[in-house]
Amino acid sequence: MKTILALTDFSDNSSNAANLAVLLAGKLHANVLLYHNYETIAVASTFSGGPYVEEEFFLATAEIKKKLDHQLNTLQYIADGIDKTERKPTLKGLSGDGNLKDNLKQILDENQIVFITMGAPSGTSIEHLFFGSETNKIIQHTQRPVLVVPASTSVTDIKKVVFATTFDEADIAPLHFLIGLGKIFKFSIEVVHVNQPVKDKKQQIEKEEAFQKHIAKFGYDRISFKDLGGREVADRLHRHCAEEKPDLLAVVHHQHSFFRRYFEHSTTKEALSDLKLPLFIFPTII
Repeated sequence: MKTILALTDFSDNSSNAANLAVLLAGKLHANVLLYHNYETIAVASTFSGGPYVEEEFFLATAEIKKKLDHQLNTLQYIADGIDKTERKPTLKGLSGDGNLKDNLKQILDENQIVFITMGAPSGTSIEHLFFGSETNKIIQHTQRPVLVVPASTSVTDIKKVVFATTFDEADIAPLHFLIGLGKIFKFSIEVVHVNQPVKDKKQQIEKEEAFQKHIAKFGYDRISFKDLGGREVADRLHRHCAEEKPDLLAVVHHQHSFFRRYFEHSTTKEALSDLKLPLFIFPTII
């Protein structure tokens, strides 16, 4: 059964992302797996403080289960309120001790994970992509799209998505995946490209035309393409999103190094501080 993996650390940020996962699951006819990962330090039984440490470990795991159950109850309340025309998702909670990479691999092996949701620990979702390690690690280890939801962002319906592209071939599969979601959610997709000075303009035009022809084969009539003028990629993308107010911004992970050159400047980070919209990050291989 299709499943959305909602990562949680029980913070308000991750709870917000998990709430969105339930709403999306209703439309996707998918289930939700709420997962919390933790790591404990192994203690030898011969250690004089062993019994006390074991008791502390037991109390800690019991507290995790309590928090997981509490969050599941909240999510169930949201699921129960889903419109009858949609499918009410089945919710399941799971926690794992140990290395996140290994635990995620096991989850992916045992479940049909469509994509992953997580909260942005601080700042905006865009800052989290370029300056937070969690998202990058998860994408590298899972090869699944990751939806990063910033704090205090409320999304109940997705009507418009902006997809940033460099017209590379690696962008095609993620855009195809996004179109598949678009057909279910009935949202429009605006594919945007910030024009940068290039040595061979003719080659760039041919690259863009070939990309558009390929996407046209997917037969989605709610998609449009737009070239944005401007030398500063991040600033121009920010201004465009501020003007158009999309519900999601989507990027492909291979563009990370390309975009980071423009996003890492302090002035750019300040400009992005008020762009609090969810960020859908796609791996190059889906």
